[in-house]
Amino acid sequence: MSRLSRALRVTLVEYFKKTSLNGFGLLYYNRRRRYQRFFWFLFIAAGICSASFVVFATLLQFLARPTITALSTLSVSQQELPLPPLTICSSNKLSRHKLQAYAKQLAARSGNTTEHWLQELQLLAGYFRANSVSAEAATRLQVALGDNWSADVRAQLLQLSPSCASLLLSCHIDEVEHNCSSLFRLTPTIEGNCCVLQAGNITTEHLQLRLNALRDDDFYLPHVALTAAYSVHLPGWLGRLHVSAGEFKALQVRALRLQADEQLRSYPVAERGCHFADEAAELVLCLPQCRLRAVLAACHCAPFYYSVVGQHNFSYCNLTHTACLQQLEVNEILLPHAHAANWSPWSCVHCLPACNDWRYELRQSLLGHVQPLETKLSIRHGGQRVPLYSQDGLYHWYELLSNVGGVLSVCIGCSFISGFEIVYFMVFRLWQNWRH
Repeated sequence: MSRLSRALRVTLVEYFKKTSLNGFGLLYYNRRRRYQRFFWFLFIAAGICSASFVVFATLLQFLARPTITALSTLSVSQQELPLPPLTICSSNKLSRHKLQAYAKQLAARSGNTTEHWLQELQLLAGYFRANSVSAEAATRLQVALGDNWSADVRAQLLQLSPSCASLLLSCHIDEVEHNCSSLFRLTPTIEGNCCVLQAGNITTEHLQLRLNALRDDDFYLPHVALTAAYSVHLPGWLGRLHVSAGEFKALQVRALRLQADEQLRSYPVAERGCHFADEAAELVLCLPQCRLRAVLAACHCAPFYYSVVGQHNFSYCNLTHTACLQQLEVNEILLPHAHAANWSPWSCVHCLPACNDWRYELRQSLLGHVQPLETKLSIRHGGQRVPLYSQDGLYHWYELLSNVGGVLSVCIGCSFISGFEIVYFMVFRLWQNWRH
């Protein structure tokens, strides 16, 4: 037997005689009682296997899902809960009276009649839904309009859309009447030019609106349904509903709060699944910007509802780009996993929700009916107790250490002292036994 082997054997015997690990000493003292020694060996082996299984399961769970989300309630004051950017869109995208005046100008500058131009201007539906018109006919109309159609398509469509003053008959905040034009602004959106609540710091319990449901200013656009007079939108997928003429509806704005612990900043973005405010744009801004990049790459222009002034060296899309925009819409349906130039939500996997954010949901109830020429909305918050989704790390380092240490202590009686003992005997004592 070599010198090192003899030293290792002596060290192991010494370790089993003096170790603080429960049960390990019995492997030495019961060396003449084979059955008892075999029993303690099985018992200790089972403890080691159990401890190893639980520790590895805990570590794998932490690596697979390092964060945890808890649901509770949060009490907020009315001042802390302003109304979100409420958007009211009319089903009528363009004003008939404004288009009639525009058609008269076109007729005066050409040999065609006003009725002819009104018929042709129905192709403006291509701005709101590219697949609703013929690409060839839309291109011919754009060529025919020539200099009579502004290169600033965004401003041109705003001029031809119904104004917020004509759509909103009255606005009351806590029973006090306000000028609707000072509260809402006509803003291009993917739903058309809509009235968007601008005063984001309005903290009110009650907002009441009377909407104009008179159809005398409606201009027919092909494949644009007019079943509901208005649609109401909030940021997010749960904030959308339709309101018909003559209805008196109560809308309840229900908020929920997303909150993440600051310590999650040290986690990779893919693990926590959200962005902090200083890391990236919010989801409601990121997805449109992602789609805009795809449209710019494919068609070299931007749809009118994107604001590209001072951001990109591109112009707004007009009717000559209808064929390209139609192809993009087809690709969204048929090729959901296509290349980034063929946009789909799968192309924007980098767009993640904000770690700290407010989300809103719209719920409606029918209170009754008013005269069929108007629509009435009563908008309130859902209450001052809102759901709170708190995201935190599954374990902090001291919690993970405590869990692992507890398992090792229960199963095999192991602690930091036991670890130091192994180092002491296998290094210092082995060295001394080897020298002697």
